[in-house]
Amino acid sequence: MSWLSRSTERLFIGLLVLAMFAGALIIMTFFTIPDQNRDVVIQLVGGVNTLAGLVIGYYFGSTSKNDNPVDTQPVTVTNTKANPVPTKEGDDE
Repeated sequence: MSWLSRSTERLFIGLLVLAMFAGALIIMTFFTIPDQNRDVVIQLVGGVNTLAGLVIGYYFGSTSKNDNPVDTQPVTVTNTKANPVPTKEGDDE
């Protein structure tokens, strides 16, 4: 059993990813990266950038607020057990 709720865990992971993104931006802006490591650092920053975009999309996207709820009408079955609905050709015998 976890002492954190599921939403709190997601919040902490999201904040961690955003902190990593901010740290990567600070490193890319204020520090000189050696030429032999430049490609690796840029690739890592690109990965963290993608994660940060996913975090922002999760917390501020339309699905997080359920803006477009799925049709919640109850399903009614109109056929009987004696007259089932065919599922493929040839089942209507």
